[in-house]
Amino acid sequence: MNVIIIEDDKNIANLERLAISSMFDEIDMAYTGEQAVELLEKKTYDLILLDIMLPDKTGYDISSYIRMDPRHKMTKIVMVSAKSTNLDVDKGMLIGADDYVTKPFEIPELIHVINNVLSN
Repeated sequence: MNVIIIEDDKNIANLERLAISSMFDEIDMAYTGEQAVELLEKKTYDLILLDIMLPDKTGYDISSYIRMDPRHKMTKIVMVSAKSTNLDVDKGMLIGADDYVTKPFEIPELIHVINNVLSN
């Protein structure tokens, strides 16, 4: 299984990578929306951990792009964001997220959400 972490904060991205490293065969990293799109053009993923607030595109933009591309129809998306209002969560789910984790998060919570999303 493979995953891409799309997160502009390198410390958070590395924390996520370390937390899930034993769960995936391959983990790619993207720190901007453009980097993410470049990687998504080249390959498909089982899971995407997606921040909403990126420097060049929003996670909502990336999620819409993923959901409109038939190559990624089986890809699971977990949004991981500091945007924590009900409106933010609802918008993320409406645009295509399979689940939503708010920052700051606990590692066991993130792993639990990932396991649930991948098992559905």
